[in-house]
Amino acid sequence: MIKCIAIDDELSSIEGLKKYISDTPNIVLVNSFTDPIIALKEISGMEPVDVIFLDINMPQISGIELSKALRSKTKKLIFTTSHQEYAFQAFEVDADAYLLKPYSYARFALILNRMFPEVSEKEQEVVSKNEGDYFLVKNKEEEYKAVMVHYANIIAFESFHNYVKIHTVGKVIIAYLSLKDVREQLNLRRQFIQLHRAYIVSINQIEHIDGSKITLSNKLSFSVGDIYMNVFRDFIADKLIISNRKK
Repeated sequence: MIKCIAIDDELSSIEGLKKYISDTPNIVLVNSFTDPIIALKEISGMEPVDVIFLDINMPQISGIELSKALRSKTKKLIFTTSHQEYAFQAFEVDADAYLLKPYSYARFALILNRMFPEVSEKEQEVVSKNEGDYFLVKNKEEEYKAVMVHYANIIAFESFHNYVKIHTVGKVIIAYLSLKDVREQLNLRRQFIQLHRAYIVSINQIEHIDGSKITLSNKLSFSVGDIYMNVFRDFIADKLIISNRKK
């Protein structure tokens, strides 16, 4: 279980972080503080935790200064702030990550996955021995509970109004994301390709290609968008095997 502490002078930010934590398996909030001076006094006498979420722009003492006193009390230090200009200072004091407010649940979960890649014994029964590559996302179809999504099970990401449909083997997840969020926040790597403004697809899940029409393993199909035609041609040229024999 990941034990964490939150320090932020804005109560709304604390409440938002609490909600993200409550929706995420294997993490618990040990304590939270809106007064950095009280936080310094109390945490100094506490047992170390796994992660401290720390705002930067606070009264009396900044998060940068506070982090110097509390760094030994946590394995991981994650700054949360609305001010991008503090990023360099944050990493100068040995911060592990930097969350720029307002940050999405997807971003929060991605940072946690990077900080704590190990999986609990119970979760390990669900995760394939060879596949620890996953992320967490809130599913609209399951009352916004956080669900685990394995990259290997993804068929496609589909833009859907203000949401993204994540087509996976077995079910469709509807997440409050955009395809831009997907591209920027997820580790898509080379097994995914975007060939239409509304779709990012798994190359492994392409069933067949007929001209410029793509059909996936779940029978979802679409025609390659004009602006993606060069990407499509390069993909075909790289992957299509043609016999050199004369007919």
